[in-house]
Amino acid sequence: MQNLNPITITKASGIKEPFNEEKVVRSLAKSGLSVDTASQAVSYLKSHLKEDMTTGAIYGHVSSYLQKNAPVENYFNYGLKRAVMDLGPSGFAFEILVSDILRLEKFKTEVGVVTQGKCVTHEVDVIAEKENEKYFVECKYHNTPGYKTDIQVALYTYARFLDISDVQTKNNPSENCFSWLITNTKVTSEVFDYCSCVGLRVTTWTHPKDQGLQDMIIKSGLHPVTLLYQIPKNDIKVLLDRGIVTCARLKSALLNDQVNDIIGKEEKSTILNSINRICKDNE
Repeated sequence: MQNLNPITITKASGIKEPFNEEKVVRSLAKSGLSVDTASQAVSYLKSHLKEDMTTGAIYGHVSSYLQKNAPVENYFNYGLKRAVMDLGPSGFAFEILVSDILRLEKFKTEVGVVTQGKCVTHEVDVIAEKENEKYFVECKYHNTPGYKTDIQVALYTYARFLDISDVQTKNNPSENCFSWLITNTKVTSEVFDYCSCVGLRVTTWTHPKDQGLQDMIIKSGLHPVTLLYQIPKNDIKVLLDRGIVTCARLKSALLNDQVNDIIGKEEKSTILNSINRICKDNE
């Protein structure tokens, strides 16, 4: 008999809604799991469901199952969103991640660039150049689940771009300048409306379709080091402070003996094995 009273779950935003098995299935499919493993993961989750369970707890149960029963690359992909949120609390590591991803898209990038505008100077998170196009990228990072980037962020991102582009256009008339907002969360509907109106490019975790930040990370193989559960959190923080944000950067550092003070010989081979399962040759 069909359950007429489905279990209610609590989202990170505090909103309560009926448990939607299809959402979990879609998330698992995105990670590349086989049908059998995905089905088993959902069955495991359903056996642990309780009324008013949080989405964070749901993630924890599924993640725990995948860590023990799925290929490491699928576990990595499922845990991406949480791993990116663990890059904080500052947004600097996120800026490095975005920069590295754009480099694989054939952009020349710089992080934290102080640029003179018509009225004031600005520190731009990432400047990305390709051919005769230059993007001034605002990396809006959040480490709180359920948070949405709001219209104020879009407004100041574009206002700052207008001040900068006035000088850029005068100095390089042949160069086409654009503004780009990249965030690791969702944005409000107002942000989409405004960006569409003024021509501000916007990339969220899942937007544009098949080209969101999640897709860009999976495609590039530039998974954050915060996915590596073998490394203690305190050591992860040290790696992030040194700018070693992605597994690809860590692989290079390990092979060149640059992090021997953090990762011992015994752990090194295990971690490299995990990295090689997911990273491409993109150091």
